[in-house]
Amino acid sequence: MGFVSILGLPNLRARQLSLRRAVARTSAEQEVAKKGAVESVDVAIIGGGPAGLSLARAVSERGASVLVIEKDVEKKWPNNYGVWMDELARVSLDDCVKKSWPVATVYTGEGEKRVLERPYGRVDVEKMKQKIRAQCQATGKVTVSSGLASSVEHKETSSIMTFKANGEKDSSQVEAKAIVDATGHALGFVEFTEGHAPGIQAAYGMEITVPSHPWPVGEMLLMDFRAEHMKGSDKEKKDADEVPLFFYVMPMSDTRIFVEETSLIGKPAVGFDYLKEQCYKRLAYHNVQVDEVHEEEFCFIPMGGGMPLLNQRVIGYGGSAGLVHPATGYMFGNAVNRVDEVGEALVNALNEGSLSGDEVSKRVWKQIWSDARLLQRDFLVFGGETILRMKLHELQYFFAAFFKLPWEQWTEFLSFGLIRPEERLVFGLGVFLRTSNAVRFKLVFEAITRGQLTLLNSVIPNPFRRN
Repeated sequence: MGFVSILGLPNLRARQLSLRRAVARTSAEQEVAKKGAVESVDVAIIGGGPAGLSLARAVSERGASVLVIEKDVEKKWPNNYGVWMDELARVSLDDCVKKSWPVATVYTGEGEKRVLERPYGRVDVEKMKQKIRAQCQATGKVTVSSGLASSVEHKETSSIMTFKANGEKDSSQVEAKAIVDATGHALGFVEFTEGHAPGIQAAYGMEITVPSHPWPVGEMLLMDFRAEHMKGSDKEKKDADEVPLFFYVMPMSDTRIFVEETSLIGKPAVGFDYLKEQCYKRLAYHNVQVDEVHEEEFCFIPMGGGMPLLNQRVIGYGGSAGLVHPATGYMFGNAVNRVDEVGEALVNALNEGSLSGDEVSKRVWKQIWSDARLLQRDFLVFGGETILRMKLHELQYFFAAFFKLPWEQWTEFLSFGLIRPEERLVFGLGVFLRTSNAVRFKLVFEAITRGQLTLLNSVIPNPFRRN
């Protein structure tokens, strides 16, 4: 799935950030008074990962000057990104993959295999990083600097960002017409609502060399919900059902694979030690011997939960804008596919010239989270919360039904489609009618007990409801 790391409680984090910023802004004002004039750009972006760097490319190609501040610009992007190839093709990044597979496969229950005719790829993060940086460089309007931003002070039509470049003793400042936080779930400068705690997708993954393995090199194993490796005792069977996990395999060759044991969503999160144990146990069940571990991944992705405050001055993008799919954990494809529409909204707002800094930010936040997108998220959050309460046998039934839907419906759900209410209604009815009676009851029970007025709003078009 998509992978980003985060640690900490969101509500406590928000309070700490608020206090820190109050002190930091006072400090920034004093520094401005001491130093006088500062360098200026149109947009300052904090964070140089895929989301931040892609946005720098999008706004600079539209004529805006950009400064990107990243802790270490030369450091490899750490995450293993799996993404549908059609999502990369939309933004001409489909050449930036280590390997692609013409089909993905899913096992939903006892030996039930479903082949998904949708190519899937493993992103070559270094190649993609260099390609996007080259695109930024070609505009002549992007500066990328290693360093840390410490504070942001807002004025009427601009903001002052204080940062310390790596290797520099003293802090520097830049004045920007707009500040973007692309630091992911670390939430460097974006504040979120204190809504209910998010569910957590947790996963342990590793790239390994093996003598042999049973997975076809021409197929990517997207989800294997089978649990044959957990049938040695009644306790194992119970544990497998109570803590539903699935296996994810990218066969790179006959002797090299990337494998991952994943908890789709949990509250609290499933521990990494347990996930690692299950990963090795599943490999042993398939008679796969690990000769060498090349890298390990520990993934922790908040799903659902609070939303960014949409009236705040700092603009978020990527994880900082809440763009993670609340039911799947995917974000990478969503972030790279929406970057041009968001970049255009930002540059258009800046080019008007008469807008205040607050008005510019509101325009961009409105583009990121339009009313239609908010209603779509309500629907996806409901899906995530429902999955959260399912046991393994229920998830097997649910995903068996999910992947029997027409191709357009399940692909749109996974790729942040289903924007129109009637599309969501057809999708929801399709899952409901194709699944088991037990899962149907679960869906109805969740909708009733959780008072899903927002869910109703999200699937039934009505001009008198939120629009």
